[in-house]
Amino acid sequence: MSRVALIGENSIEYVEILINIWNSGDCAVLIDWRVPYDTKLEMMKEANVCKCYIEEKFAEICEFNTYDIAFESYKSSHAIPKYLSYTIYNNYVNNYSDNEAVIIYSSGTTGKSKGVVLTHRAINLNADAIIKYMEIQDDDCIYMTKTISHLSSITGEILVALKTKIKLVIAPIFVPPRIVLNNISKYRVTIICINPSLLKMYIKEFNEKKSNYNLASLKKIFVHGAKNDKCSCISAKKAFPNISIYYEYGLSEAGPRVSSQAISSYSIDSVGKPIQGVSVKIIKENGNVADLYETGIIHVKSPSVFIGYVIGNNKFPSLYKDWLNTGDVGYYDEYHELHIVDRIDNMIIKDAHKIYPSDIESIMKSIHGIDECVVVTKNDALKNVQIICLYTGEKVEEKIIRKKLIKKLMSFEVPDVFVWMNDFPYTISGKIDRNNIKNSI
Repeated sequence: MSRVALIGENSIEYVEILINIWNSGDCAVLIDWRVPYDTKLEMMKEANVCKCYIEEKFAEICEFNTYDIAFESYKSSHAIPKYLSYTIYNNYVNNYSDNEAVIIYSSGTTGKSKGVVLTHRAINLNADAIIKYMEIQDDDCIYMTKTISHLSSITGEILVALKTKIKLVIAPIFVPPRIVLNNISKYRVTIICINPSLLKMYIKEFNEKKSNYNLASLKKIFVHGAKNDKCSCISAKKAFPNISIYYEYGLSEAGPRVSSQAISSYSIDSVGKPIQGVSVKIIKENGNVADLYETGIIHVKSPSVFIGYVIGNNKFPSLYKDWLNTGDVGYYDEYHELHIVDRIDNMIIKDAHKIYPSDIESIMKSIHGIDECVVVTKNDALKNVQIICLYTGEKVEEKIIRKKLIKKLMSFEVPDVFVWMNDFPYTISGKIDRNNIKNSI
């Protein structure tokens, strides 16, 4: 087995090469084309890549034979949406072996992103569970809105389509929301899988120009990639009352999907229940299992858990029976549905109090005119912790913001400083880049 890198935009050719890598018994190292060139090389060196397939337009800057990597460029027809071809469906072979299938380097532009190694068995079992809860029908059609180099796209869309032989539209990802909304009608799309940022953009476009779009074919929207907050859920369901909207939870290290809402879900702001074959426990710092509504660290047991990183160990040691410590804080409600609170990394300690930025951010986004919000900290001249709240959208008077927050938060949770921003920087995976923001204030 060799490790073979694949770099390119969404295209039929990309999927075709991916399947050929698998059929040759090799492992595909998927690197987002937006990662800086020097970082791409470091990732490939770290993963011991022997060959790299790279889209022709990106191959021009390649220093061939660097690190003894054989580069092979390919032409891509990524400019317009296309259905996955019958040739690709026929070329795909189900594989449940314990051999390496993919290494995901889907985020990070500084070379610090870890390579997550997953087996064929892991991603295929995860895809089977996704097919089950999605309740895929023969006439379904999925439209891709995210880059294929992300594991959620490989497992939750590519493999789902290949296994069920439903239609899959491979489309460019950097297009205005109106293009996507028009294509939903044009290609008779029934399912889209998106992150909250994209969903917000589609909602805004649809609400402003509702008469321009016909979304009659669209039956289901699956949302993942960030914490589910109640305000966003209500906005989505109000904009698309005839479309079922389900929020999911996962991480690359888990294959990626861990849980999903279903028709039977009770809690609008949950991420549903664990999917087939997956168990989730909320573990307190002392290693005990938390009670209902008691927060703790989410631990996962799944046949789809990764076999390790290319280099290094899991940042968060397991606190429970060697289950995967996700680094996420959450809780179960009375309906045994999972709720995500925040990342451990994001937690703020101020005057011995634990503060979760997501609690503040959710309330901020419920204030009229505010679109996005990020809460970070910095030390003042006396080295006291200051909570900084940055937000986008309309400029809102600070006294109005404080009045709203005081009603919902403890006094020590109310930010010290409020800053209006024109826009936020985003990571290549579509999430707000908190580290970039924190380093710039």
